[in-house]
Amino acid sequence: MSRQFEDYHGYSIVYNKTGARLLTGDGSLAHPDTFDDLDSAKAWIDTHLSELKGERRAGHIGTVEGYLEALTTQPPNKKEYTMLSAHAAAPDRRMSAQALADLVGWKRDSSAKTHYSKLGRRLAEQLALDIDADDAQAQINAVARTDEDSGEWILHQELADAVEQYSTT
Repeated sequence: MSRQFEDYHGYSIVYNKTGARLLTGDGSLAHPDTFDDLDSAKAWIDTHLSELKGERRAGHIGTVEGYLEALTTQPPNKKEYTMLSAHAAAPDRRMSAQALADLVGWKRDSSAKTHYSKLGRRLAEQLALDIDADDAQAQINAVARTDEDSGEWILHQELADAVEQYSTT
């Protein structure tokens, strides 16, 4: 039986009759173990995500470990990484959508909103975060909270810490 691939909660599982392995988006190993089969790899992912979920400070916010794992298994594209790393390094992790758009050369804040909502949706899907997957603002809430007074986005500390760790890998 030749190797087959299946995506499951942000992981790529490669499997055949001899076992299953978890891969990152670039094809390297996401977990050191070889599982007996596809079902046991999925069971490990489900258990792992359940454990991470229990450690969250809020349902729509991941843990540092969870965000780091998500960044590793589904690496952000260059513009997403540029925005995330600048946002993580900003004073009090605060930036406006327009400042993020300016950073990567977009003219309108709507581009930053679109990209952060797509990133938030991917993170939410992989980490099983409690958000409305059809609401762009809820998707952004997986990445940052909005300051009602200034309109700035405040990157979640957990994601900022994960971005910092990711940058050193």
